[in-house]
Amino acid sequence: MNKSLVGSLAIILGSLVISLQLYGLKIIQVFEMQKGSWKTYAIDYARETPISLAIWITIAVIIYGIILVVGVDRIKKFFNN
Repeated sequence: MNKSLVGSLAIILGSLVISLQLYGLKIIQVFEMQKGSWKTYAIDYARETPISLAIWITIAVIIYGIILVVGVDRIKKFFNN
């Protein structure tokens, strides 16, 4: 497998995972509503440590995929101009 293919897969799968995580925040809110106390907005659950850690790892995978697809040399050239 070449770097471009691995990078593309990382971007696609990372995007799918982060969308599932964001939908999962709403599911967590629904479960909390059944208990009787919940946060007003579903995105407020993203501030909890395990959830925020999972989101940051997913973002890191997406960034890594972008670096594989674009290439380090082109990124350095972009930021040096």
